[in-house]
Amino acid sequence: MNDKTRSMPEIVARYLRKYPDFLLKHPEVLEALQLPHESGEAVSLIEKQVQQLREQNRSLTRQLNQLVRVATNNEHLIGRLHALTLELMAIAEIDKFFDRLCAALKDEFNADILNISLFDRSIKCGPDTPVYMVRRDDPDLQSVQGKLENGETVCGRFDRTKLDFLFGSRAQWVQSTALVPLGKDGLLAIGSSDPARFYPGMGTLFLDLLASVVTSRLAQTQPQAQRRSA
Repeated sequence: MNDKTRSMPEIVARYLRKYPDFLLKHPEVLEALQLPHESGEAVSLIEKQVQQLREQNRSLTRQLNQLVRVATNNEHLIGRLHALTLELMAIAEIDKFFDRLCAALKDEFNADILNISLFDRSIKCGPDTPVYMVRRDDPDLQSVQGKLENGETVCGRFDRTKLDFLFGSRAQWVQSTALVPLGKDGLLAIGSSDPARFYPGMGTLFLDLLASVVTSRLAQTQPQAQRRSA
């Protein structure tokens, strides 16, 4: 497209972009420019630019404050995870390990509903500790198998089939979920009644580190038959 086929506003806009100092060299043009407010009042181009810069600055400030809050929260979480890890690794009995882990997730990390499913492995824990055995060939496991295959934590809103498998009768209260693979050992599911608690794209470093703690502990207490066949 050449200048003959361009409209006059396009030609002027192109020229000003090419020579951004034009208005500085021709202040008489700048003084004549006016941009109307929605209210109908006139405002100079400089005032309009200042207004835009202020809006951009407010937006950047909000983004910076959000990043600071996220960093602060992550720092607190890592500190709490470190303390919890030291406490957990000092527990000799595997059932007591899971009792303390689930209690910490509920009380200290605000998890509403939990499910720890271990593949082909039964651990007798306390009555308030949701640790279950799941057969690897359980057909119901297929509902979440696709989310486990990548070995990465998945967060978001799950369909009812997945929720029913993960949380059973408690599924009706779950509005968002974090599904944490435990390698070849099983899975950890955390349900929340808050739809915005777990969402796609959120940071999962804390959950990934927690999964490493669980799998390391399970590796220390493998049944004798599994250790001999490994």
